[in-house]
Amino acid sequence: MSQVTKRTEKSIITAMISLLQKKPFEKITVGDICDEALINHSTFYRYFNDKYSLLHSVFSYLLDDLLNNTSNAKTIVSQIADFMEKNAKFMHHISPQYQTKANLYPEFRSILRDIVKAKSKDPESQNDPLIKMITNSDTPELMISFIVGGLIGLVEYLEDNDFNVSYEKFIDFTEGIFAKWSK
Repeated sequence: MSQVTKRTEKSIITAMISLLQKKPFEKITVGDICDEALINHSTFYRYFNDKYSLLHSVFSYLLDDLLNNTSNAKTIVSQIADFMEKNAKFMHHISPQYQTKANLYPEFRSILRDIVKAKSKDPESQNDPLIKMITNSDTPELMISFIVGGLIGLVEYLEDNDFNVSYEKFIDFTEGIFAKWSK
């Protein structure tokens, strides 16, 4: 892929991220994305079929960013909490309460599953209580699904409370649960 191609694709992705900081996914049009990225419609369609395929790339981009920027995150839970705190408006605008046609949580669930799977194979993450639950399980894939379901439930709780639960409260509660279960 050429540098120009990479730069254009990244420009479109970051335009969508910027728009999702401002308004719900459902209210964003391809025209909005093109205006934000300073491209025309034909350029957009050269890279993406529609805004849903772009959203998939946005999630992948954010996942890569999340996995690559873990320097100060001690556990997966704190990593996810960091992501949600950094992207609170984004999370708010993809939440089901703002969509009539699209439930974007399955995509978010898929991202969390990928994070947990990647971390479960990372030697540096083996002291994480959540990872211990997975590695000590007779059925790691089922345990990953259980954990991700629980994390999605917590995100839904945060959404129901307008993301006004403190970062510390979220971390303490979630890590406490996983620490107790991993023993």
